[in-house]
Amino acid sequence: MLTSSLPPPTIPGSKPAAKPRPAAAASVSSASTASADVAVAGGGSGSGSGRLSALIRSLCSAGRTAEAARALDSAGDAAGVVAYNAMVAGYCRAGQLSAARRLAAAVPVTPNAYTYFPVVRGLCARGGIADALTVLEEMSLRGCAPIPSMYHVILQAACRSGGFRSSLRVLEALHAKGCTLDTGNCNLVLNAICEQGCVDEAVKLLRKLPFFHCEADVVSYNAVLKGLCMAKRWEDVEELMDEMVRVDCPPNIVTFNTLIGYLCRNGLFERVHEVLAQMSEHGCTPDIRMYATIIDGICKEGHLEVANEILSRMPSYGLKPNVVCYNTVLKGLCSAERWEEAEELLSEMFHKDCPLDDVTFNILVDFFCQNGLVDRVIELLEQMLGHGCVPDVITYTTVINGFCKEGLIDEAIMLLKSMSSCGCKPNTVSYTIVLKGLCSAGRWVDAEELMSQMIQQGCVPNPVTFNTLINFLCKKGLVEQAIELLKQMLVNGCSPDLISYSTVIDGLGKAGKTEEALELLNVMVNKGISPNTIIYSSIACALSKEGRINKIIQMFDNIEDATIRSNAVLYNAVISSLCKRWETDRAIDFFAYMVSNGCMPNEMTYTLLIKGLASEGLVKEAQEVLSKLCSRGALRKHLMRHFGIV
Repeated sequence: MLTSSLPPPTIPGSKPAAKPRPAAAASVSSASTASADVAVAGGGSGSGSGRLSALIRSLCSAGRTAEAARALDSAGDAAGVVAYNAMVAGYCRAGQLSAARRLAAAVPVTPNAYTYFPVVRGLCARGGIADALTVLEEMSLRGCAPIPSMYHVILQAACRSGGFRSSLRVLEALHAKGCTLDTGNCNLVLNAICEQGCVDEAVKLLRKLPFFHCEADVVSYNAVLKGLCMAKRWEDVEELMDEMVRVDCPPNIVTFNTLIGYLCRNGLFERVHEVLAQMSEHGCTPDIRMYATIIDGICKEGHLEVANEILSRMPSYGLKPNVVCYNTVLKGLCSAERWEEAEELLSEMFHKDCPLDDVTFNILVDFFCQNGLVDRVIELLEQMLGHGCVPDVITYTTVINGFCKEGLIDEAIMLLKSMSSCGCKPNTVSYTIVLKGLCSAGRWVDAEELMSQMIQQGCVPNPVTFNTLINFLCKKGLVEQAIELLKQMLVNGCSPDLISYSTVIDGLGKAGKTEEALELLNVMVNKGISPNTIIYSSIACALSKEGRINKIIQMFDNIEDATIRSNAVLYNAVISSLCKRWETDRAIDFFAYMVSNGCMPNEMTYTLLIKGLASEGLVKEAQEVLSKLCSRGALRKHLMRHFGIV
């Protein structure tokens, strides 16, 4: 059992202390950007200089940089580096980077790193990484050494604007300039690489850290381990873990949380045993977060009894289950519709003084709505307030969805309109659910009115909102109104997507407006949206009803995507339409075109043709074709009886 391998907490002092290493926090200390006060504090002395810098800061904070500059000029030689730093920082905060750069370059006293730091930060915030590197060169010319936190700001900007490759180039450029980098700078790039899924590049950088005169720490290894876990490369994870021990960089609780999270997400619970055993070897004890992760993974696998057992045994390990742990098991029980056990768990939460939170109530609300128990949902909303929890937009939207599923559209509208008075503004999802409910009930006028209210309230409809209405209109045959709605999407800053065009094209085809459908297809292609098999099938069916087979062939020949062009579904749609019109001879001709176009027929193709022959009274011919196909293994024999031609 998994629960039997969970170790009790390690008693402090029960193991010899590991060899001291720089703490994880130390390696990322350079990652913290200095505050405005720190940035102007480096250097200067005397109460006069202090009063001047305080005045400059005060004026700049009020947006009065011109007055601050005059105060600095008036001080003359009495102004020290602190005052100049304050002025440079003030210019930067006001967005006057050019003025800040000019002043930093012309400071009449010896500048320090904090003179230039605000300039570097301001340039990086605007994506001016090259200019920031130039400022570092200017510093060197004035005999002023940059500090690691400057490099961090530049590297962070490079990661944001150009991805990890840009940050790697910047890292190498900083090294080439002779900058003294620290492990925290390299860890920033390592994290960026792994987040973009390029873990092999991260491993290369980890091996290259000595080139930058940096030593990998536990944060470095954790970043790469996380990347390997995301790539599901468990063998490489184990090798890197062994390396950490070998180079005397023991894994910490973050390392194990990363591994446990990966294993649980992938259902590898046998490996969880191994990792838990390794934890005790390295003096680490599972924390509350780790237990929550394990419980979550077990619940997702459906092993609710095991999850409950772990929850009940946590106090014996010196840990009190928190609301996250309880919510995880509660969600699992509700998903499995084991309501009696869920009620027992809620009772346990009360008895063990674990307060219910918004997530707890949202789980219960969702469960009741899924099971049509809307009356209990109303009671639950009232109970939330009694527990100090305020229903949020997720809560209300879940209830609205429950009402709509039960056909209680008016109740859903009332709740939607009352949300704002309860301090909770409806979002696009809330409105879209009610709009869908109104469409399902055939209440188009009310849907139009609600859509107008939605826009007036500043809630912007998204493609899903519009597609819901477009789909309703097309099903009702109101294609012209659907086209108008397609135009309204652009007016409201919402671009039609593949579903929008697909729905309207299908509606036009069914309404016999094939030319308009073809025009809309061209509009769609010109906007850079590639049609899919469904769209081509819709148009092909419409054209075949009009007997325009040559137009279908022309359209198929112009399809650039080879995958779509060789999709049997596309051709089957036309063959089906022709056979239904008792034009099996033309369907057979189209079948020949299908084969010549490099598309392999499937069982459905043959089924349609045989059924077409049989429906036109050509039973003997259908039987002969069917027998031949069955003997070749192209069709299953039971289909003969299915077609009633035996």
